Amino acid sequence: MEFCQDQNGSRFIQQRLEVANDDEKVFIMNEILPDINQLRIDIFGNYVVQKLFDFGTDEMIQKVKQTIVGEVFSLSKHMYGCRVVQKALEIVSDEDLLELLSELHGNMLPCIHDQNGNHVIQKYIEVVNKKTSLNEKKGNMNMALRFKQETKVVLDCVTEDIRALACHPYGCRVFQRILEHFTEERKDEVLNCIKTFHQDLLDDQYGNYVIQHVLRYGREIDRDSILKIVVKNSLLHLSRQKFASNVVEKLLKFGNDKHRKAIVREMLKQVQTNGADGSKDESTVVLMMVRDAYANYVVQTTLDVVPEGEEKKLLYEELNNNASLLVSPNNTYDHVNESHFE
Repeated sequence: MEFCQDQNGSRFIQQRLEVANDDEKVFIMNEILPDINQLRIDIFGNYVVQKLFDFGTDEMIQKVKQTIVGEVFSLSKHMYGCRVVQKALEIVSDEDLLELLSELHGNMLPCIHDQNGNHVIQKYIEVVNKKTSLNEKKGNMNMALRFKQETKVVLDCVTEDIRALACHPYGCRVFQRILEHFTEERKDEVLNCIKTFHQDLLDDQYGNYVIQHVLRYGREIDRDSILKIVVKNSLLHLSRQKFASNVVEKLLKFGNDKHRKAIVREMLKQVQTNGADGSKDESTVVLMMVRDAYANYVVQTTLDVVPEGEEKKLLYEELNNNASLLVSPNNTYDHVNESHFE
């Protein structure tokens, strides 16, 4: 126990568990088990408990699992205990996993809002979808259905207030894992709910990460919806925003050629500008974007991904015709990549 709670001692025990025979593992287990509740929440001891899950015998894993039954929620909110819970969710048998997950059913939202608990819910999402797929491949359709029902527990929770949760520093991560791991059927349910709030989330400091994942893992209709918002709300305006500019870049990367060409057409539009002497002048959107600290990255991404065609030709012509202005010594915007204009 003393070794387990010491940094070097903990590392030594972990390394021994990786190569120990069953007799040695049982010896270590017998030393640890009486005080395992203390080790689960210890800065160094929790790693030893995790190793018992990784390298313990089936009987040992069952004993360690039994020590967290009834305490999954409280451990999930602990800085170190949450790591033990996550490891348990990865290792235990299907039946034991369902038992542990059931303790989170009524505590899903408090876990999502918690800085430690949200990691457990992310692991929850990952393992239930993995287990659903594995059991379907093995033909264990009853068990696959039980795990599929676990995804509905998550969905029922997150769809109660999509906007608030997607704009939450931890809630946004849960949506990201859902979009990465859920089956197409379940993912469609979430995407349909998120679609209502595309505009609200697009420039939110946390919601923008959800929209970026929608662009990467979502459907064409979702990308079409976000493109419409970008056009309606001004490409120039959104590209100048810290968070929205990242969304525009992801639309360029994960959208199709139609989306990319549409953005180039927006870049080539003329807009009115105010001169230093108060006079009115006109400039293309792209020339104003290149001079902006955030929007210039959108231009660089566009040049990387836009397909060959009339739009790309016109864009290069506009940039080349104004290259002397864009790379002049007086230009203080050092984010511009001059190589694009050569």
